[in-house]
Amino acid sequence: MSSSVRWWFGLAFAVACGAAACADFSRGAQSVAADAGVEPHGDAGPADGAAVSFAADVHPLLIAHCQRCHMAGAEAGDTQLLLTGDVAADYATVTRFVDTATPAGSRLLSKVTGNGHGGGTVFAAGSPEYLTVLEWIQQGAAP
Repeated sequence: MSSSVRWWFGLAFAVACGAAACADFSRGAQSVAADAGVEPHGDAGPADGAAVSFAADVHPLLIAHCQRCHMAGAEAGDTQLLLTGDVAADYATVTRFVDTATPAGSRLLSKVTGNGHGGGTVFAAGSPEYLTVLEWIQQGAAP
């Protein structure tokens, strides 16, 4: 392997390590991906094909995983996503990050998978939680 190729591999490794250092690992291990044989919803939502709702399925996930940073006065309290704990108020806020025309391209899903999110990955793409949010958006993002 030439020295320039080794240099590029070294640079790529350093960048990857630096990016990993910025992630928020305090959330613990990531959810198991669906492609690893896990049922799409697990404990995160309905597994029987029932309608997914914000109040019953999505809001509890966001409160449990996002509110500690995304609330007034918290670490991400100066962002556009502020969660209050009130289902109706949070629904109005969260739906600004949802695109029912292209569900997988929704800003909400992009952020929870770590894309442009200062807190790193919250739900791994393909995890039961991610799939619950995706299904909710695909079904029209019902309250």
